[in-house]
Amino acid sequence: MSSTAAPRQAVSRAPLAEICDITMGQSPPSSTYNTTGDGLPFFQGATDFGDAYPKARVYCSDPARIAEKGDILISVRAPVGPTNRAPARSCIGRGVAALRPHPELDVQYLLYFLRHQEARLAYLGKGSTFDAIGRDDLEEYPIPLLPLPVQRRIAGTLDKADRLRRMRRYALELSDQFLPALFLRMFGDPASNPKGWEKVPLGGCRCSESGLGPRVRPR
Repeated sequence: MSSTAAPRQAVSRAPLAEICDITMGQSPPSSTYNTTGDGLPFFQGATDFGDAYPKARVYCSDPARIAEKGDILISVRAPVGPTNRAPARSCIGRGVAALRPHPELDVQYLLYFLRHQEARLAYLGKGSTFDAIGRDDLEEYPIPLLPLPVQRRIAGTLDKADRLRRMRRYALELSDQFLPALFLRMFGDPASNPKGWEKVPLGGCRCSESGLGPRVRPR
């Protein structure tokens, strides 16, 4: 008995402007910048971005454009495309835009989609003077609009994968720090040799599957 697979339904797409509020950043007067924590954190571009959230280095006492906590921050000037989430109400400069999805669009789903599209966004930003994208580029960018439960399921799966990625990276970083420290603790600094290990030329060692060891001369 033969069976016919059900045809795939086309995924509807919507311009970002129809399903998301977009705030383009604007740089306030430099006289309002400070590093003492006066005002809102001020994010100027991808140089402020971290793995998931930007790190506040500068603050602004009189912000011109504001991102709310949880908004997606996207770099719109070279490099174009990197994304983060706003950790708190923040001031955004002209190198950043803030995206606030409407109820029919899950914020994490949009974040992962934009990360998947980063290379294409960067290509859109190629210019003769410097790389950048404008409001029109963002407003017209097509977003696959799946049912909200499906969006959340996709985002949940990608959240788990991202956590595993970050844990693996942390383990590698820890290993890079731990192994040299363990070597120094066990054997001391090879340059100063504080444990007084005997020194022999490398030619005086024999090679084996388990590593190097002193060469034993037959009697």
